[in-house]
Amino acid sequence: DGLVATWEEVARPVLAAIGDRWAATGRGVEVEHLLSQCLIGVFGTRTVAAVAPTDPVPAPTRPVLLAAMPTELHVVPLAVLAALLAERGVGYRSLGAALPADALAAAVRRTAPAAVVLWSQLPETADPTVVTGLPVTRPRYWTFVAGPGWDAAVLPAGVGVLRSLADASERIGAAVLR
Repeated sequence: DGLVATWEEVARPVLAAIGDRWAATGRGVEVEHLLSQCLIGVFGTRTVAAVAPTDPVPAPTRPVLLAAMPTELHVVPLAVLAALLAERGVGYRSLGAALPADALAAAVRRTAPAAVVLWSQLPETADPTVVTGLPVTRPRYWTFVAGPGWDAAVLPAGVGVLRSLADASERIGAAVLR
């Protein structure tokens, strides 16, 4: 049924149940880590398969940077988003979990991205100062935040809030593939 359905109807509920069990009993965090790594592998394989070698070479586009906030360790949704972007022909660079703010700024300066997506799973990892600390570049890039951690955050003007993976794929695709 596709990547979004796989994530929303299968993977996310299972991860949530495992997380709830860990919160209630203090046991099973290793199961959450194992499942997370398996899901990253599965979605990563889907990402590679999204572009067939017989497809025409797409016009070069600036990549989308995908990064977790500096203290954020949960990145499975970024792997799903990477697969969705690959299916749309949008280039991306995934910078992984717990990326320090200065490293994110350096990556933005080095890659001249088309967009930056910052993931936060928990409110305590959503830090708007990281967003305001991003460098101004030419050409400019779109800035998006994603994940439930941002729900109560006060964000600078012009920052897009991605409410779901389907929304993220559509909005990023529309911004980057103009």
